[in-house]
Amino acid sequence: MIRIFSLFLIALFFTNCSTKHLSPVNVSDYFWMAQQEQKLDDAKKFVKQEDQNNIALQKNIKIKRFELAQVEENGDYAKVATKIYLQGLLSNERKDEIEVDFDTMLDKTEDGWKVNLAETKKVLYIETAKKLGTNLGAGILSKIKEGLGNIKDLQSIFAEMIDSLNKSIGKQ
Repeated sequence: MIRIFSLFLIALFFTNCSTKHLSPVNVSDYFWMAQQEQKLDDAKKFVKQEDQNNIALQKNIKIKRFELAQVEENGDYAKVATKIYLQGLLSNERKDEIEVDFDTMLDKTEDGWKVNLAETKKVLYIETAKKLGTNLGAGILSKIKEGLGNIKDLQSIFAEMIDSLNKSIGKQ
């Protein structure tokens, strides 16, 4: 029911084509919904002009779902507490899910609130890398605790960890 209401709001929004009167939480919600559905042209409407040419997230970042919480406004700046559930980062299996907490950063412009995508990506990628490191470290530790005897298994785990970290923090 919430998604149907959200879709109604999006349709209503696009008929008005203005973000001037949307709150930081509304802008964040529309932006992350467009990112989740990989509708980059829609996502562009919610970011600052200078960020519109670099709208895509990392190719390997697949958003399963997201949640928005409290907003902190400070004049022309705002941040919305965001929890995003990413999948497929640890392996190709769709069941893998990583929960990442970060802030969606917004700036107030002449056109209303807009996501500062450059700053948001920095925070998202850093928090994703931390989460990946924690999850991979826990996986390695459990393998070691199980009495991992084969050094090739350990090498493949480290290779997967390095590959995942590289994908998450750099190679756009």
